[in-house]
Amino acid sequence: MLTNEIFSEWIHFAEGDLEVAKHITTMHKPKYEISCYHCQQCAEKALKAFLIFHFVQPKFIHDLVVLCSDCQEIDNSFANLDESCYVLNQYITNTRYPSSTELNEGDMEQAIDFAEKVLTFVKERTS
Repeated sequence: MLTNEIFSEWIHFAEGDLEVAKHITTMHKPKYEISCYHCQQCAEKALKAFLIFHFVQPKFIHDLVVLCSDCQEIDNSFANLDESCYVLNQYITNTRYPSSTELNEGDMEQAIDFAEKVLTFVKERTS
């Protein structure tokens, strides 16, 4: 499969995660942790798509801070995503398993904003 096709597939899946995260906000009792998890997944797939676009095999990790750092080696403007990646990073495990972390609507809205920021940033640099 060509790199462009692989890149497009990763972006498509990132967009799907963001769509699910937003849809959850319309539920009678939104599952904040599930929405935040999909936001993390959106950002992870977008960052990996950027690396693939530049012919770099992404690491088999979920750590957004590390992936963003890898992107910064190609384009140092990815430093603008450090805060977004740091915040979203906490949702990879805290949202998938029972924990003492309680999330609220504000956390969910921030996660959606940060996921959109990462996805848009990647798309702007790969179009």
